[in-house]
Order: sequence, then C-alpha cells, then structure tokens
Amino acid sequence: MRLPALLLVLSCSLALPLLNGCAVLDGRDAVPALPDLALPDGWEARRGTLQGWPGYELRGRVAVASGEDGFSGNLRWLQRPTLTRLELDGPLGVGGAHYEFAPGADPAALEQALGAPVPLASLRYWLLGVPDPDPTLVAEESLEHGEARLATLRQAGWEIAYPRYAPVAGSRLELPQRIEVRREGLRLRVWVDAWQGMPREETR
Repeated sequence: MRLPALLLVLSCSLALPLLNGCAVLDGRDAVPALPDLALPDGWEARRGTLQGWPGYELRGRVAVASGEDGFSGNLRWLQRPTLTRLELDGPLGVGGAHYEFAPGADPAALEQALGAPVPLASLRYWLLGVPDPDPTLVAEESLEHGEARLATLRQAGWEIAYPRYAPVAGSRLELPQRIEVRREGLRLRVWVDAWQGMPREETR
C-alpha cells in the first residue's frame, strides 16, 4: 500500500536524524516534565503504577516502515483517560496530520495514512514501558537484568523492544526513550524527546 498524498510531504529516509536519537532527556526546549512522581522499585508495583496513569503527553519522533513504504517525522502524543490525540509533522514542521480517538473509535483513517494497522489501545501503555492491562491480551514480559523494567514484550501478536531508557528532566522518573514495535513486516520506532504529565483539568 502506497502512502497517501497527505503524508508524502512528510516522507523521508529512515536513516535521517531519527537514527541519532540518543540524547538524554535534558529538558532543553522541552515541555515541562513530571516533577512530583516516583516509580516503585519492584516490577509488579511499577507496572501497576504506570498502567494506572490517567494521562500524559510525549513529544518526539516516529519512523514507520511497512513493506516498501516508509514515513518519518515529528510526533506529539496526547493521552487522556477518554481521548487519544496524535499529531504528525514532517521535518521543520512541513506538512502535518492530526487524529483524535475516543475509546472504541475506528482507527481506519490513521491506519490508511500509515499504510498499516496500529494498535492504539495498547500503544498508550507500551509507550510507557508496560503491557496493556486488558486481561484478554496475554503478555510475555522479559525484564532487564537486575532492573524492574521491561527489555522486551510480546502481546497480541506484537513484539515491543525497549533499547534505551532515560531520566526525565525535573523528576525522579526514568522512562523509555526508544521504543520499537514490530509485527509482520511493519516496524514502528519512537524516539521520545520529552514527557509531560497531564494537568488535573485535562485528565478527562
């Protein structure tokens, strides 16, 4: 499936600066971080805490490869309890596409744009480094040696890897900085530049 014209203006090689996304989240020119949160030391407690977050925001970059097609650009993911909002922009802000989804909404428009199915309901958890808590989706967890955090995850036919975690500026948190999601010829890679907690008035 070829990328539609809307996203052709955003397309570029996956070997562009996205591959250099290894900087620590130092907060320069970034959205505010999460200053008042700390995660438990044990994996089960950490997992439960992150799965219970009502919302968050991340800003970074995304690269999607599906068959012969590819797309890369800037990403803003806004998560609320009853809303997921994605904003995709090409390099230097060229082009753009915005999507909003309530629970149970049909993600067909986003899937058509990316040329591949996207598990939005699960991604909101995978981005945080935890499995989707849906009891019908069996999760195979592999933890980093000596660490209470995921190295890899298998769930609902998807493989998720966490090559890099990084401290979040202004907080006691350490969250995924690089996330790789794969399934049947589709590869989605996310580099997080900044995390932000949701203000109380926006956690609807």
